[in-house]
Amino acid sequence: MPDEATRKNLATEYARRMNAGDVDKVLELFSDDVRFEDPVGTPPLVGKKDLRRRIAWSMKCEVHEEPGRPVASMDGRWVVVPTTVTVYIPTKLTFHIIGVMEVGEDGLSHHVQAFWGVTDTHVGDGPQPTGVAQFMAVTEALTRMGDLAKEQSSPA
Repeated sequence: MPDEATRKNLATEYARRMNAGDVDKVLELFSDDVRFEDPVGTPPLVGKKDLRRRIAWSMKCEVHEEPGRPVASMDGRWVVVPTTVTVYIPTKLTFHIIGVMEVGEDGLSHHVQAFWGVTDTHVGDGPQPTGVAQFMAVTEALTRMGDLAKEQSSPA
């Protein structure tokens, strides 16, 4: 099993490679049968083909990830890292997530879960609305982002 330092490095290396904008380098960190849930509660992506589309889309949205301090499990399999993720297209959205990554004996990520919700998401800069207004602002921005993704993947 990979040691703690190796697992922690995998989590921070993912953020570094995402910020560098190289889809293929990011995918090198994952097993072929990776299961990727972002956010947890939505249908997971399974396999590198589906993950490639998600990573490429994130990069088109000008993603930037700032990982916090990773924490490893004692069983030699898991690493957890708080991360601030910002995308700028269609509008600036900042997500405060907790990422959970299962690392296999091969040193690759086999399962990723990103935990975040509406109240963990900030639209734009400046003061944020609260309650229903915040929910509406976040869901509208996420819907616009999803619509753009669909437009990108549709044949012309």
